[in-house]
Amino acid sequence: MELTIEQIAPGKTAIAVDPRAPDTQIASNPNTNPQLLRKIATGKDWELRRLVASNPNTPTDILWQLGIDFPEAILKNPVFELLQLEQLHLAAEIPHATLTSLLQCDEVPRIFMEYAVSQQDYSLWLAVAYNPHTPSILLENLARKSRHQDRELIRAVAAHPHTPHHLLAEIIEIGSGVAQIVAENPQTSVTILEKILHKYGKANDPTSTTLVALHPHLTPRLLMQMHLAPNESAAQSLWLAKQIATTSTQLMELAQTEWDVLRLAVVRHPNTPGTIVEQIWHKMRTNHRNPHQLARLMYDSFVSNPNTSTLLRGELRKLLQW
Repeated sequence: MELTIEQIAPGKTAIAVDPRAPDTQIASNPNTNPQLLRKIATGKDWELRRLVASNPNTPTDILWQLGIDFPEAILKNPVFELLQLEQLHLAAEIPHATLTSLLQCDEVPRIFMEYAVSQQDYSLWLAVAYNPHTPSILLENLARKSRHQDRELIRAVAAHPHTPHHLLAEIIEIGSGVAQIVAENPQTSVTILEKILHKYGKANDPTSTTLVALHPHLTPRLLMQMHLAPNESAAQSLWLAKQIATTSTQLMELAQTEWDVLRLAVVRHPNTPGTIVEQIWHKMRTNHRNPHQLARLMYDSFVSNPNTSTLLRGELRKLLQW
């Protein structure tokens, strides 16, 4: 039988709610009976379920169920802080799927991250590694737990903005794949970029060299010193293409280049119009002798531009089949 507001007697933590109130008000009202909130949580209305996740009168077991889809709402729910005070080891009591979602949120308590890192659970480790606010000490712990070059965990650490420089310098030794991710990390120092260039720059695959050249830290002077630009004019152009303030008009002019590195820098810039992105794609696809060498880099560069058309995105997927 369907549960109605009239059939639910207000408990100690709830008072009567006007049955004529809109559903959104009932779901968000902290005086709504917990059993009615439980019923709403089982429905299909996404917004009502989110409001129930934010309601401090929602039963704890329902909060954990909703936390998979609405982790931010759970963390901002006033009752969450009370639950932490009542249960010193709250993270251990939260269902695994919900904890994994919470760990990926900006506002997750650090103690939750520490608990996750202490467990022998790869999915929890990944959730922590992908959180942009994870502190460096925990990233170091996670790096020690990753034993294989192709593991996603070490790649997440390589891309993290808080990974300390000494750790980035260590993990580039794992292999070119990890080194390329480090080369794309905006926090990577010039010293580490030079090490990547020295170790992997002479390989047949030009990806590492291209990624180092595209790094925002490399000024025209450094590009010339590291022999990453054919001439000073090209170095200046590449530097301009990497600046966020560069206009679409300037980028259209820069796109006339025959230098693939500069082309990719133009493609990556959010101010580059979709028509120019498409022109560059057709030039690189036609002229590149060994497209498989830069396939992943080309794909990532083109799809990262918000102006890339849906049609072109479909073509780009073929890159990964080369």
